[in-house]
Amino acid sequence: MEIKNKSFICLLAGIAAFFILKVFEMQFKFSDGYTYMYMGKLILNGLVPYKDFFFASPPFQIYFLSFFEIFFGKNIILLKFIPIVAVIGSSIFIYLFMKKKFGEWQGLTASLLFLFSFLVLLTTDYLTGISVTTFFILGMTYFIEEDKPFVAGVFGSLALLTRLYSPFPIAGALVYYIIYKRKEILKFVIGLLSLFLPVSIFFQIISNGNYLSQIFFFRLNLISGIGLSKLSVVWFFLVGDFVLILGSLFWLLFDKEKKKLTLPVLMTFVSIIFYVVYSDIYYLYFGLIIGFLSMFSAKFLFEFSDFKNFKKVLVALLVILILFNSFLYIQNHASSANITFTNDIVNFVKNNSNSSDTIYGSFELTPLIGILSERKLAGNIADTNPKNIMISAYNIQDLEKKIAGVKFIISKVNILPDGEIADFDASTPLDYINKNCNLTKTYNIEKDYSSNAVVIFECK
Repeated sequence: MEIKNKSFICLLAGIAAFFILKVFEMQFKFSDGYTYMYMGKLILNGLVPYKDFFFASPPFQIYFLSFFEIFFGKNIILLKFIPIVAVIGSSIFIYLFMKKKFGEWQGLTASLLFLFSFLVLLTTDYLTGISVTTFFILGMTYFIEEDKPFVAGVFGSLALLTRLYSPFPIAGALVYYIIYKRKEILKFVIGLLSLFLPVSIFFQIISNGNYLSQIFFFRLNLISGIGLSKLSVVWFFLVGDFVLILGSLFWLLFDKEKKKLTLPVLMTFVSIIFYVVYSDIYYLYFGLIIGFLSMFSAKFLFEFSDFKNFKKVLVALLVILILFNSFLYIQNHASSANITFTNDIVNFVKNNSNSSDTIYGSFELTPLIGILSERKLAGNIADTNPKNIMISAYNIQDLEKKIAGVKFIISKVNILPDGEIADFDASTPLDYINKNCNLTKTYNIEKDYSSNAVVIFECK
């Protein structure tokens, strides 16, 4: 008996392999994801973003997290399934889009290239928002192809409510509608505004104008110079997913059916403009185009479909790429930024403080400790990203007033060979620490991208 829809069965097998790999590597890592988790807790406690606490992105992600936190409680490690499930959903949208355009095996190939791309393997370790945004962008792409402009617009609206880098691929979709589907553009625009506009107006009103200031003007003021340079970030992406980038370039040069992928081409092009003109670029931002690069590369591979033994060679190439990227990920990155002493810090904080005491510190760790130890963050300051200080979203003096009376300050630092503590970030109130606190705990970080230790100061 012949099995129908073999490609989808193969896709499910690929999804299962991806899921198992990610679950085995699921760890607490230094990440701003805990900031969003803690904000979800604040929402459950009745607080409102932009009004009661600072948040530099649209509201969907933290409200989405708060919903799941109702069920997960302190088992917040389970929230790390969200980016994994989101990219699996994205891979299905890619499969369906390419299947309709070119055939099921092209769909399968593109989906596997996406799932096991180096960028997807790496960024799904973190709850940054890019995976959910990508899901909505690729869902929008699929529904545009299905001639469902309103539904496509709703997906675009959800992307806009998740991250502010989503307008760029959406702008590419609008250009596509203007050129090819003018009769449907109104329905698409209505879908785009259906959720984004009322939600934005609501938060603008209740925050007394802080909503627009925090998510838009804050972004305009962002500066480069914190962490890696733009050139380093771009180079990391070029090296990590060199095969997809090269395949996309070859497709652009030699494919004779480029018009069939005009939509993802336009969305990719406008996103690249974003990368060029915006100064504060992070590696994860390239998640906006990685799905499209997978489509282009898959289409290029099938330019050779008439060659003898093409299917065998294609399977071999896919297996090699999947194993190679998985090996690089496991060998060099899966264990990076792991927090191996989470329980130690949680127990220390709980055993040496009262339930009414507060803590403050690095956005990559302190919100996690706050959730697990059931201690509030001083001043409800969940986002201590140093850029907030550097662009004067608030100043260090205001911060010191908000955290007055804090019990512990937790900082991610570098300890030099002579024992000196260095590389405090700009959001660390060093004057306050020098006047009121003493170093009480030090934890060595086994492997990280920037720091080698976490220190805890106990304050009066």
